[in-house]
Amino acid sequence: MFEGIPFTRTETKHPLTSRLVTEETIRKGDYDPENLLNAEFRIEGATDAFLRPPISDFAKQHLFHLQAFNIFYYKKGSFTRRKNYHSFLLLYTYRGSAQLEYGGRRYSLNQFDGAWIDCRRSHAYTAVTDWDVAVLHFDGPLASYMHSEMMKTGSTVFHEPTTGHFQQMLEELLTIYNSPSLLRDLRAAHRIEGMLLHLLIINANIALAKHEVPRSVQEAMKYLEDHYAEDISLDKLSDLTATSKYHLAKEFKKYTSFSPHDYLIRLRINQARILLKTSSLPVVKIAHSVGFRDINNFNYLFKSRVGKTPLEYRNSPDFIA
Repeated sequence: MFEGIPFTRTETKHPLTSRLVTEETIRKGDYDPENLLNAEFRIEGATDAFLRPPISDFAKQHLFHLQAFNIFYYKKGSFTRRKNYHSFLLLYTYRGSAQLEYGGRRYSLNQFDGAWIDCRRSHAYTAVTDWDVAVLHFDGPLASYMHSEMMKTGSTVFHEPTTGHFQQMLEELLTIYNSPSLLRDLRAAHRIEGMLLHLLIINANIALAKHEVPRSVQEAMKYLEDHYAEDISLDKLSDLTATSKYHLAKEFKKYTSFSPHDYLIRLRINQARILLKTSSLPVVKIAHSVGFRDINNFNYLFKSRVGKTPLEYRNSPDFIA
């Protein structure tokens, strides 16, 4: 793994604690002052540190970007406790085991287990055995939103062998940063976003398999997707799922981020966009075919969500996305 990626190896001669870090060490840039101010740690073992090149101020403000990457070879008992640090963290276990405390829960991290942490929230991880772990700090404008979507799956922990996509994309990310090239920050941002989306999909599939997304929500989503052109009320969904309409609306919003009505409107608008680009049907017929009975309401909702009127969208070079 990590062939061709340069690392700098450092080994501790004695346990390093946050209290022993000197002002001189901080000035040398070995520790992020904000991280140190908000963390307590005891580290024994070794680390391979990746030297990330400078990134632009634009990337820091507008893109996903790598803050730091290390592979730690922790000795048993090493730990970190942290909060109020403006960063997001991916841990990934190569060997050994650890315990993670986060979000009011305790998780066991074993080989090929990872975790996605918002470092602004209180968290702690401790090596239960000797523990080899990748530690990737990153940030970006969408990081908070995507992390909240991860938490909706029921767990911040994911599992995938090193033969999977996560390890592949991690190595690709480091290769991008290690190779001077045009658009490096954009390419790195794209790779980080891909990694996060991959983790979301892994855990979303597991949550569905375990029925952590309530059956009533799954049934309501499926019915809306199959019958979006029909008149569908919350009362009808409540009857179909044998669930109180108030409870159904609350759970639907919790797991999809949309109300049932807004989900239905989005399905109709998306289908209308396809028909506008792929058919010559008049706008009024398209509106009726996707479930809108009032053309004025259709025009208003379409523009409010797409940014163009139906005719403007049909005549624009926009791709269907």
